[in-house]
Amino acid sequence: MSLKSFVFATPTKIKYGPGVAESVGEEVKGFNAKRVLIVTDKGIIKAGLVDKVLKSLKATKLDTVVFDEVEPNPKDRDVEKGAALAKEKGIDLIVAVGGGSVMDSAKGIGSLVTNKGSLRDYWGLDTLSKPPLPLIAIPTTAGTGSEITMWAVIDDTSRKRVTKEYIGGRLICPSLALVDPLMTKNLPPKLTASTGMDALTHAIEAYTSIPASPLTDALALYSIRLIANNLGKAYANGDNLEARDNMMVASLMAGLAFSNSDTAGVHVMAETAGGLYDCPHGIACAVFLPYVMEYNLIANPEKFADIAEAMEENVTGLSIKEASRKSVDAVKKLLLDIDITLNAAKLGVRKEDIAWLAKKAAANIGAIDNPRKLREEDFIKMFELAMG
Repeated sequence: MSLKSFVFATPTKIKYGPGVAESVGEEVKGFNAKRVLIVTDKGIIKAGLVDKVLKSLKATKLDTVVFDEVEPNPKDRDVEKGAALAKEKGIDLIVAVGGGSVMDSAKGIGSLVTNKGSLRDYWGLDTLSKPPLPLIAIPTTAGTGSEITMWAVIDDTSRKRVTKEYIGGRLICPSLALVDPLMTKNLPPKLTASTGMDALTHAIEAYTSIPASPLTDALALYSIRLIANNLGKAYANGDNLEARDNMMVASLMAGLAFSNSDTAGVHVMAETAGGLYDCPHGIACAVFLPYVMEYNLIANPEKFADIAEAMEENVTGLSIKEASRKSVDAVKKLLLDIDITLNAAKLGVRKEDIAWLAKKAAANIGAIDNPRKLREEDFIKMFELAMG
């Protein structure tokens, strides 16, 4: 038996609870800011969620500018446009109101205000020479966990085939996360399903990836249990505030888990397909998740048996190997409940692209932390299986 060694860091202060989003005006006082940039998208503005934040900020009498040009899969060109606006207006604090795309864009914008060059100069881990602008993140979905993570995933549109790239490191973690479950109350069912499956994938991959630790295991397994019991309820009835609350907690816990462990094969495939086809990230994760789980079962059947039990599969009397397979069944049942079809072709995936997708996926840094070794030919098989 070997003794464990691990590191767990949470640079972001987390303030959780119903209505905490409306405390942003009080919170900004601690940053000694003069000009605030709200980063969001047009859908969030239309839903009236930005109004809550603006109302709170008005009491501070700070200059406030809104940048609402974030796309569902954030693009480098939009991040650079937001950074140019921030520089022009002399912004010294960013407030992100939205889902993962908004929060990742805000991280990129803040990075470019304080660091010279273009976003493409900073792809990779720990590439920033200076800390970004302070960032307050207010999530409006229960899925990405970006409000506390050290990653910003952004499309590089300079390439012939668009790819998802990332800036990573503790420097880009938000300074403060105001996590308010009421901000998700009016989230449409399809987005509830998509973002919820992103959170479940975070939790499952954090639990089974190579760098997992006892702390990330505890967070991830509890998150899996919460999602299994609440995603269907939130999808069926968006006004079910208890389900919304539990999903927001689950998303937060999954974010903390994978930030200190890692994602793996599912995210590698979803990010590769998402860059090329501009498909919804959570749906891509959902489509590929069962196939990667099946591939990984042999590497750590004990942990997949734990997942099955957390998702309330009856594993009494089963062997570890038999119980592990129940985890895949549980995920497939959940996908049926929330009307997500296991078909990569519906994401836009084309058979003629599979070789390129597999090569790109195998080169993704996340592949190395998958519990079972992944090669190009393994990705080819899984992409082909997912085509239906």
